[in-house]
Amino acid sequence: MFKSLFLFHFNQITIPLGLYKKLFKNTAIYGLATVIPRMFSFLLVPIYTQLLPREEYGQVTIIFSWMIFFNVILAYGMETSFFRFYNKEADKEKVIETSTVSIFASSLFFLALALLFRNTLAAASGIDVQYITYTIWILVLDAFVIVPFSKLRAHQKPGLYALLKVGNVVVNLSLNLFFLLVLPKMALADPSGFWGSIFQENFHELENFQENFLKTKTFLNHLC
Repeated sequence: MFKSLFLFHFNQITIPLGLYKKLFKNTAIYGLATVIPRMFSFLLVPIYTQLLPREEYGQVTIIFSWMIFFNVILAYGMETSFFRFYNKEADKEKVIETSTVSIFASSLFFLALALLFRNTLAAASGIDVQYITYTIWILVLDAFVIVPFSKLRAHQKPGLYALLKVGNVVVNLSLNLFFLLVLPKMALADPSGFWGSIFQENFHELENFQENFLKTKTFLNHLC
């Protein structure tokens, strides 16, 4: 009898502890997937400020500030709404389909409108129109992955979620270091070789930096 009572209480305690353990584990993984990319981005700041003139790096900061603002606008709380209805509704696939259609429709509308007025935005901001175009595409691609990443969290796949998030930034960091630090030295060592042929003489200027950086981010966001 005492053994049965012990096993009963033990089982009653084990289940909550298992749930808490899983909760803490998933929270830690999702937290690291958010913090680590920002740490990597912070590591690039000294390199940017060293290689770019202060005035020109300011334009990069303006572009990033716009991206943060419009990321919030294009997401319009979809992630929170997704989890609310996903956990409440019986038809999970319908929630996913509705969320995907909503995000795609609003993002495509923004894409068409922003591309239509990109010359006006470039003139008002004093930033080259091609960088405005890159920024628009980055914002749209960022919006497209909101539902897929939310779906990974809903299906309790924190490992894959963190791998994609951190992997994106690791590749981005590696390419930045390569183009800004490694490639110039390789081109200088062999000017007539392959690396010398793709290296631009004024690569450290803002225009070349922005073009390569934004093209790289557009490609990486498309992969994720």
